[in-house]
Amino acid sequence: MSPSRGRRGTVAVLASLVAVVLSSCSSPSEVSSSDGGGDGAVEATSDQAQEALATAYEGRIGEPPTEPTAPPEDVQLWVVSCGESQPSCAAPSAATQEAAEAVGWDADLCDGQANPGGWGACVRQAVSAGADVIIPIGIDCVSIQQPFQEAADAGVTVIGGGGADCDAVGGPKLWASETKQLDDLTLEETYNLQGRLAAEWLIGRTDGQARVLNVVFTDPLFGPWLSQGLQDGLAECADCEVVGTLEVSVADLAGGTLAQKFSTALLEASDANGVFVPIGGLMSAGLAQAVTSSGRSADLHVISGLGSNANLDLIRSDGGQDAIVGYPTEWGGWGAVDTAIRVLNGEEPLVQGNGYRVVDAENNLPAAGEDFTGGVDYQAAYRQAWGI
Repeated sequence: MSPSRGRRGTVAVLASLVAVVLSSCSSPSEVSSSDGGGDGAVEATSDQAQEALATAYEGRIGEPPTEPTAPPEDVQLWVVSCGESQPSCAAPSAATQEAAEAVGWDADLCDGQANPGGWGACVRQAVSAGADVIIPIGIDCVSIQQPFQEAADAGVTVIGGGGADCDAVGGPKLWASETKQLDDLTLEETYNLQGRLAAEWLIGRTDGQARVLNVVFTDPLFGPWLSQGLQDGLAECADCEVVGTLEVSVADLAGGTLAQKFSTALLEASDANGVFVPIGGLMSAGLAQAVTSSGRSADLHVISGLGSNANLDLIRSDGGQDAIVGYPTEWGGWGAVDTAIRVLNGEEPLVQGNGYRVVDAENNLPAAGEDFTGGVDYQAAYRQAWGI
């Protein structure tokens, strides 16, 4: 697959692949209120339910690093997108390319086409092209360990853009660094946090009576991590439980079986009043329509992780989704470039601050057409730190 050089306008824009500041304040364009809103909502009367909603809407959002660093010159960067057909891959890939071009780097984009074969081919193309830095977006090292080994052997600096290095599962450390999101949290713990925030929202919206259909994305490492966070959060609620578990994979998405599998699982979980979907992109791949077609949309509280503008539109239109664990995806792309700059300079990679906050129709929802930023002008912060 030939890369697209310097064309961030050719990729879809969305959200994906978060001292720390805990704040319930939204940016001026983000709506905030004290009630959950949405069809099928019940009043959060118990202390636990009210506290759960407050925790979900507050979330955990940090700040970009302020320590100055000078971007080195003449750097050839390759951004490997997990798949340009998926908004949660395209948006952070575009933002990474945008940030690299802002510091004067030559930035190439390679579409991994949503499969390990494509990812590996992109990494090998980057190495052959003489890349100085590779940033894989939403790709775990273990999924294509051999190409990453070849990159390491060639002296290419690899910075993880939302994925985990091979040492996360006992393999060798092949990347210069993962992108660090939140202070004192490992990558696994940041994904656990997303799942826990989803659980808090479900607890609050059901007044402590959540019965959840849990969709688990089995291919990436983060899929089980999200699920574990959800389960840990629900375990703290005495009258909440997971009433159904549906495991899905890239093969289901590619083979067109995803929506039918989900509809069947929803039918079997007849007592479910909540649904957790790990990736927002799955909602627009048929799951949102399956919710509306089920006839139970008004009674189901549906929340996804790793949401995008497309998911925000579903929330606004009552289109089969009620909430997302909001993540400022483009901020993550700029953070990956900041990490690369500091690694190339021989400096310690810093925590980037991009975290999570639950968004629904009445809380933290950006104005139509605007991205979720967590209320932080991250681009201005990075430009100041980089001296550009």
